[in-house]
Amino acid sequence: MSSIAPSNRLAGKVCVVTGSSSGIGQAIAYGFANAGAALVVCSDLRENTASGKGTPTHEMICEKFGEGKAIFKKTDATVGREMEALVAEAVRAGGRLDVMVNNAGIGGTETAGKIHEMTEETWDTTM
Repeated sequence: MSSIAPSNRLAGKVCVVTGSSSGIGQAIAYGFANAGAALVVCSDLRENTASGKGTPTHEMICEKFGEGKAIFKKTDATVGREMEALVAEAVRAGGRLDVMVNNAGIGGTETAGKIHEMTEETWDTTM
């Protein structure tokens, strides 16, 4: 992750980021830690990126900002009870939940991601 000056904008806040194992979700989770979040709860289908390479986001945050600054909770964002368990874990570990970013998503691969060409079923699944 690139170096951005730390701030205290999220000091004391407990944050959840779905889809945090890579890409935008990883950057958001790291940014929250950099902004002083007390705890970042990282969630995704797996700890590592799909390739399995690289340091898991929560470990990267703990290495940079201190042990206990982030945890990982395996979560399928399409399953309501798993999302409820994610929120419960954030409250259990951090005492509350202040910020939640629902970043996890899937693409409409049947049409190479062209929204205007998606079937209604794919649209409903994706959205």
